[in-house]
Amino acid sequence: MLSRTPRPFAPLRALAARPSIPARPSLATRLQQRFSSSQPQPTAPAPEGTFGRPIAKVFLLAIFTYQLSYYFWVRAEQEEIRSEMRATISALEARIEQLEKAK
Repeated sequence: MLSRTPRPFAPLRALAARPSIPARPSLATRLQQRFSSSQPQPTAPAPEGTFGRPIAKVFLLAIFTYQLSYYFWVRAEQEEIRSEMRATISALEARIEQLEKAK
């Protein structure tokens, strides 16, 4: 018959012999430790620290709006200049044709 040897179960015994891992504290205990009054209460942040990010956002949004409106304004102005130049060129070409016919 087959003989039983304690060898295959040796790793399991070694695991059982190890000291157990301490359990995690409960959520209530952790919150009590975190928010306990034994530690000094934080002071209120300075106004420039509180409003720094919103002011920066508004400032960047204003710059972006200005740049966007300036871009479209320049683009419209260039289109107006081009259309005036085309009108001037066509008028001059018509004048040249008149003068050539008059010869």
